Amino acid sequence: MAETLTEKQRVAVEALEGARRAGVPLSDYAKAKGLATRPVYDAIAALRRRGALPRTDRPRKRKGKFVAVRVTSSPVAVAEGGRTARSGMVCRLVCAHGWAIECGEWPPPSWLSAVLPGRRDAAA
Repeated sequence: MAETLTEKQRVAVEALEGARRAGVPLSDYAKAKGLATRPVYDAIAALRRRGALPRTDRPRKRKGKFVAVRVTSSPVAVAEGGRTARSGMVCRLVCAHGWAIECGEWPPPSWLSAVLPGRRDAAA
C-alpha cells in the first residue's frame, strides 16, 4: 500500500491481515486484540471504497425480508387495426401455502388489498 495510512487505518489493516493469517473472522480477531469492531470495519470499508484495498468477493447478506422478484418480458401481439392484444399472463401471485392467482392484466391495488388483507406494499 503506497499511500500513507492513518493510525486507525493501519490498525484496521493489520487486524484484517492477522485475521486472515489466523483463519478467523475479523470480528473475533478484533475482540481478542481488544479492538472495537465498528471502527475497524469502517476503516476497512473506507479503504475499499477508495481502492486502497481490494473489494471482497463475498456477496453481501441482506437483512430485510424482501422476496426475490423475477421480471420477464413476453412478446406482445398486435391485432388488426393497430390495437395491442394481450396474450397470456401478466401478473402471478404465488402463496407459500401453494395457491397461485394468475392475471391477464395488472390488477387494481384495491383488489389486491381485498385479496391479501394485512399485506403491505414492499416499498412501505
